Amino acid sequence: MNQRLAQTTLLALGLVNATAQAQSNPLSFYGTLDLALGKLSSQPPGPPNAPVTSVNGVHNGGMQTSYFGVRGMEDLGDGLKAKFQLESFLRADTGASGRFNPPGPPQDPFWSRSAWVGLEGGFGELRLGNNTNPAWLANVFTSAMGNNSLFSPSFRQQYNGSTRGSMAQDTGLPNSLSYSSPNLAGTVATINVQAAEGTGSGSNFNASVVHRSGPLLLAVAGARVQHVPSPDPAGALDEQFVMLGASYDLKVVRLFAQYTDFKDKLGNAKIRTPHIGLTAPMGAGQVQLAWAEGKTSGAASGTRTTISAGYVHPLSQRTQLYLMVGTDKVSTGTAKSYVTGIRHTF
Repeated sequence: MNQRLAQTTLLALGLVNATAQAQSNPLSFYGTLDLALGKLSSQPPGPPNAPVTSVNGVHNGGMQTSYFGVRGMEDLGDGLKAKFQLESFLRADTGASGRFNPPGPPQDPFWSRSAWVGLEGGFGELRLGNNTNPAWLANVFTSAMGNNSLFSPSFRQQYNGSTRGSMAQDTGLPNSLSYSSPNLAGTVATINVQAAEGTGSGSNFNASVVHRSGPLLLAVAGARVQHVPSPDPAGALDEQFVMLGASYDLKVVRLFAQYTDFKDKLGNAKIRTPHIGLTAPMGAGQVQLAWAEGKTSGAASGTRTTISAGYVHPLSQRTQLYLMVGTDKVSTGTAKSYVTGIRHTF
């Protein structure tokens, strides 16, 4: 797999160099490398009474999961463009591809972050392939810690499979058709349909509406999930959720709020999760604070409380140092984590 990763990276770099002279068809090679040193704790997937486990050492993605990608565009004329994007997760601490170390969740396909081709024009944008989950993006936009899968309380409780995220769907939706509307007075609507493709279950539907107006951002998102594509475990599902979110920039502080209502009809479970947070400038850097509390009812009951804080210090526009701490109170104890790290984008 490491050899395959290296070959793909060299191919991408070769493509970028080969097309640097073709100004009409820009192609970009880009990514993020994020590594941290410290302690990460969680209740791993498995039985409900699984104990909290901790790992001390070098970790991938203390602010953002490392990845690299290639994207391109061709101008077809009359306002129409052909576009594509290929993105692969990377465990920069070991050099392996994908996000999860065994025996965690199933291993990622190589282009698991995204792999799509589409058209963009006055009608909006239409994509086919492995598309980014629009409901997850709405979550990221209204969370103080954004797409930090290890410390963002809402991400950790809902989407991160390695920390018992409640949702079966991932941040990427393979075998899907995605449509995004044109930007109408700051509002963009996105609808995604994920084909069942022989799973014996129904298709999945995800949607979001995001509105931006000056310092204000509003988001509503929802989904109905009836299957999860391979290599994740097969089996019938019937999950539904609705999320409402907002953020507002007061200059001295930016405020964030979410509320998610999740239902697992087959498992007879409901989880209601409010989330609040803020970011604020401190010196040359930024402070981040976030809290979420998921309350489960139905076949089982319980409360999960996650609190995180961080400080991000920029060394340049593309390089940041950071410090993150967090606690995640689960059924068998409290997972306490803390890391310091560096993130570099290219």
